[in-house]
Amino acid sequence: MSPRNKVVFYYLSGLIFFEAVVLTYIFSLDRLGQMSLINSFHSSEADFLFKIITSGAEITIPILFLGYLIWKKSDLLKSYVISYIFSTLIVQFLKLVVFKDALRPLAYFKGQAYSWHMVQNLMISEYNSMPSGHTSAAWFMCFWISLLAQKPILTILITFYAMLVAYSRVYLFQHFPIDTAVGAVIGTGVSLLVYYLNVSKSDIK
Repeated sequence: MSPRNKVVFYYLSGLIFFEAVVLTYIFSLDRLGQMSLINSFHSSEADFLFKIITSGAEITIPILFLGYLIWKKSDLLKSYVISYIFSTLIVQFLKLVVFKDALRPLAYFKGQAYSWHMVQNLMISEYNSMPSGHTSAAWFMCFWISLLAQKPILTILITFYAMLVAYSRVYLFQHFPIDTAVGAVIGTGVSLLVYYLNVSKSDIK
């Protein structure tokens, strides 16, 4: 097994673990229970931390990493750009066409007598909940960063960051857990497909 394929194995193991946890959580509680449990564990420190974690996932870090790949003239550049484009298109198509009526938590629970914790100075969306674009971007981006690093221990840490991004979307009341589960599959699935179709055959053993 090549170093990159070994990284893919570790990364997919992280995705499977994440999906198993999220799906178990989803099937164990209804939507109110899912959101109220996570919403109950809040603090000013967590508010700040998860705002930082989520803000870097969709645009900032992916663009910085793109600049790094261009600067280093990496063989992963073309594959990274292709997967960035297609994962984004799939997410937006699902949001705007397939699940255009999917409400986010703020709109979904509107009118219910429940006191939600809301992070101050944060714009919270109400529509186009499915899937989570930030989560998809995080898993796609972390996939390629892991391939570049080619170190299993870094892959584990990077995968953990992708999980934190997903959690942050629920903590910040922007998405339901199922939205993040689907987003993670899209981000990783597209990247994996592009990797095996577009990266040099020497990586496929």
